[in-house]
Amino acid sequence: MVIDVRWLLIALAVVILVVVLVVRGCSSPEPDVSASAVTSSSASQEAPAPPEPEVDWEEVSAAVYSLLDDDYAEALLQAAQTDADARWIACHTGDYTEDGSIVQYKLLKLAALEPQARPFVRNWPELYSQDKGEPCDSSWSGRVPHLYQWDPRWGYTLYCSTTFALTGCCPTSFAMVYQALTGAADQSPYDMGVLASSWGYMDEMNGTDVGFFFAGADEFGFSCWQISTDSYALTSTLASGNLVICNVGPGDFTTGGHFIVLAGLDGNGDLVVNDPFSVERSNRSWDVDTVLSQTKALYAFSW
Repeated sequence: MVIDVRWLLIALAVVILVVVLVVRGCSSPEPDVSASAVTSSSASQEAPAPPEPEVDWEEVSAAVYSLLDDDYAEALLQAAQTDADARWIACHTGDYTEDGSIVQYKLLKLAALEPQARPFVRNWPELYSQDKGEPCDSSWSGRVPHLYQWDPRWGYTLYCSTTFALTGCCPTSFAMVYQALTGAADQSPYDMGVLASSWGYMDEMNGTDVGFFFAGADEFGFSCWQISTDSYALTSTLASGNLVICNVGPGDFTTGGHFIVLAGLDGNGDLVVNDPFSVERSNRSWDVDTVLSQTKALYAFSW
């Protein structure tokens, strides 16, 4: 029997086609190599982020209340509900004991009362103590700058046996006066602390001696003199364009001793205060008699 070659070829092609279709139907589909598929695949292969440890807030609260006065503890714990730095601080109060319980208390209190200082306090356990401070980066001709002793540029350095953030009020106040009178930013609070120490005016246990004001004024070419702690002497000195550093005792500004800058008088005759420890206290005006009732001494400065 003669087989038509054409029909034989057609039949063979049909058989091959059927085989191919069967094999493809039984095989797994080719992987999706689109961008979305790659992203999804990569994400599925990454290790899941470890969950944050659960916080026992009863335990945290008990620890905070055991270290701080009730009002400060309440302020810190309330801030911890919305502020990540405050939350970390409240959960790690034991990390602030390097220089003893008094320093621990003051740092936690600072975090409770000064929102802008919380990043500094948060990083204190890792960054204290640094060997040297950083310079200021701007000049302040014609006005008194707001400089804070807990600024991270110098607050982690060592001064008077502990962190400059807690002990550097005198050199920080003098740096504000220097920068306002000269318009130069070449002397930072840290630099003033170095001078006070090298000149013998820094006491490891008692802070900075006020003799530093007179020595510093002589060094930089401006005048310093002590004035009476009465309303007329203070207001007339400020009204003449002079600056005043005020040494205050226990009261609104401190429980011990502290230096603040009296930068002038506002339109109501109240004091403009630059407190080197507090943004909150620096952002309000102060009644003259209220400040004088807490004042131990006043030092005036002029160019």
